Amino acid sequence: MHRIPQAGARTHADRSQRSAPRLGLLALAGLALCAGQALASGYRFGTQSAAAEGTANSNGAEAADASTIFTNPAGLTRLGKGWHVSGVLDYVDPKVKFTDAGSYISLPGSGFQPKATSVAGDVVEPTKATFVPHLYGAYKASDELAYGLGIFVPSGAKLDYRPDWGGRYNVNFVELKSLAFNPNVAWKPAKQFSVSAGLTLEYMHGDIKRAVPYGNAYAAGLLAAAQQAAAAGAAGIAVQLQQQAAQVYANPVFDGGVHVKGHDWGLGMNLALLWDLDEQTRVGVAWRSGIRHKLKGSADWTQPATLPANVLAAATGAPYDGKGKLDHNDSGASLEVKTPDSLSFHIFHQLNKRWALMADATWHRQSALEELRIKFDSTTPPSITPEHWKNVWRASFGAQYQFNEQLTLRAGAARDKSPVQGQYRGAALPDSDRDWLAFGLNWKFNAQTSVDLALGYVKLKDAPMSITDDGEGEKPCNCSNATVRGNYQTKATTLGLQLNHSF
Repeated sequence: MHRIPQAGARTHADRSQRSAPRLGLLALAGLALCAGQALASGYRFGTQSAAAEGTANSNGAEAADASTIFTNPAGLTRLGKGWHVSGVLDYVDPKVKFTDAGSYISLPGSGFQPKATSVAGDVVEPTKATFVPHLYGAYKASDELAYGLGIFVPSGAKLDYRPDWGGRYNVNFVELKSLAFNPNVAWKPAKQFSVSAGLTLEYMHGDIKRAVPYGNAYAAGLLAAAQQAAAAGAAGIAVQLQQQAAQVYANPVFDGGVHVKGHDWGLGMNLALLWDLDEQTRVGVAWRSGIRHKLKGSADWTQPATLPANVLAAATGAPYDGKGKLDHNDSGASLEVKTPDSLSFHIFHQLNKRWALMADATWHRQSALEELRIKFDSTTPPSITPEHWKNVWRASFGAQYQFNEQLTLRAGAARDKSPVQGQYRGAALPDSDRDWLAFGLNWKFNAQTSVDLALGYVKLKDAPMSITDDGEGEKPCNCSNATVRGNYQTKATTLGLQLNHSF
């Protein structure tokens, strides 16, 4: 992104009167919204139940506790009569490494050669391990009717880079937070068949920061002024302006920044069915709709602290007076996002009294995400990031072994395809195909209370990237024309704890 400061820009006081609403859900049931680096493909969080996590999310047709609200709420009719509560706490420890392979920035039409922006060493700030809670409650009123409410984190991601890293003009910091409230009703019209329907009220908050190459903005203004001077016959002045442009072009001393954040509530729905083929086998289908969000908030622009007064005056006609805030054109901003639809097919088969097998195949309609377009309420052109995501499948398989009356052991594996196509992979979400390996257990304290524990390991394929922030040539575009090249290596370890109680 870059933009030459405008005369008559809003002041800091003006901006404070229009600041975006603050995040107001932190007190809700004590649920933290930050999900850390996304564990599943795209920006889905990937685990909402320790019982499911122990089988790599393959147990959608098991329906053993209230957390079935997320995987297949039709399974609520399989619970015993009365109340059921499942509280989940996930611990996520992601590791992300980026190796630069020649990032650079250019100024099209200037005649200047591209300048390298690469830096050595680890450029991704260590992501702190994160605790993410989920809560499920259910009430089975009769053999035919049950109700449930899930409160969970459906999606989330966070990446924080060093301020001087090679892709700073593409992104320096990105964070996505969400929280969903999902009431459901389940009905059993026949002995072997259950259906359910629900609504999802989802809160989403987005936050992104980018460095702004004001040096290039100044250089573009100086070159334009040089052309005018040359046309007017002032060759000497034109040469001076060209020399000044060469000094500020791609100069990180003149980097500024922009901070965009916004939030929104959205509404979706879900349907599910569960069919007992016989006493040993059941199959299920579960659909969740995508949710459309328009994140509204603010865009805060900051100019570099060191301003070349003569350069700024020549480039903009409005030299910095040394008194006002180094902000300009601050305004409201918005970003439209649609989360993907999902359709899951799952099966659970009890081999004998001790062994059970399970599997799940889930389709995600990720192709709805063609681009990320940040619109500004000011005269600033939009920021355009092409995505061109594709629809993907996740396949998972699991098994569980009833060791004794108290202890059940679990294991599972999954392959989760990424919606990101390599030529469009960006620094904000450097996603790639991933493999899951998981182990878990359930310990029953008594007939009413049990605990689930799960350990998961997620490994992403190496994610090479070479992407230019040019809005795919669309004009006008608030684009930096910076190219980031390199490779990502990502992995994560997860721990899940779930307490189940019936009364």
